[in-house]
Amino acid sequence: MISFNYARHKNNEAFTLTEIMVVVFLSLLLIVALYDLFMYSFKGVLAGKNKLGNLQDAAITMEHLKIDIKGAYLKKSNIKGQEIDGESLIKTGDGVLEFASLVYDQNGDERLVKTSYNFNKSTGTLTRTEEGGPTRTFAAGKIKNFVTRLVKTGNVSYVDTSLKVEAENKQKVELRSAIFPKDVQAVNKHWIPNPF
Repeated sequence: MISFNYARHKNNEAFTLTEIMVVVFLSLLLIVALYDLFMYSFKGVLAGKNKLGNLQDAAITMEHLKIDIKGAYLKKSNIKGQEIDGESLIKTGDGVLEFASLVYDQNGDERLVKTSYNFNKSTGTLTRTEEGGPTRTFAAGKIKNFVTRLVKTGNVSYVDTSLKVEAENKQKVELRSAIFPKDVQAVNKHWIPNPF
């Protein structure tokens, strides 16, 4: 009976332990390679997302700077019988921008309002303060550098602004812009300001 059973199952073969171990090893290699590919792709997507977020923070901050500087008062003029030099009221440098804007109060009288941007390097925040107005913080903890300087070329003055934003994973964005106040059109009649 034993010999009959042996003869009948002689052609049926099973996998050996060696074959099973080879298949398991090759499967593990494939799984590790796919996992590494997935993680590499995921890190790339995350880095792109962070860089886009930094670009958005830098662009929003630069847009607010542009709006404020375009409203800056850099001319010599009489306000309420006093001659005021707007350029003497501007202060630029590493981490600071201060200037005056000409506004009209509820009675229609002219007055100068001081606006300042101060950069705190230890906290990575840029704070905008307006005299008699609210305080606003931009891109808290992400800003790594903020530099401004007043540049004069002939009769034209503009503010050269540099802003560097960086997240925790070293995805950095640096924007630099030359922002001209509105009075440039009086100097150059062919210059048309951007209405936006």
